[in-house]
Amino acid sequence: MMYCVERSNGAEQWVQEQCFKTEFKAFVNARAKSLAFTNVYRVVYRSSGLSGEVVRVSNGKALLNSDDRLVG
Repeated sequence: MMYCVERSNGAEQWVQEQCFKTEFKAFVNARAKSLAFTNVYRVVYRSSGLSGEVVRVSNGKALLNSDDRLVG
């Protein structure tokens, strides 16, 4: 499984930048880029036949989806 960092290029258009073997390395890369630049980044996973979004990051912080529920 690979975790790839993608940069937002407009309305739901994403440009792949780098891929990593671990989710942690991909998240750290996306977070650093979101702090250095004004773009929104996301981490997606890709495996044979499977793919999905892990997290979106803007200004160093994870963005919540409308269906996310925080406890506490």
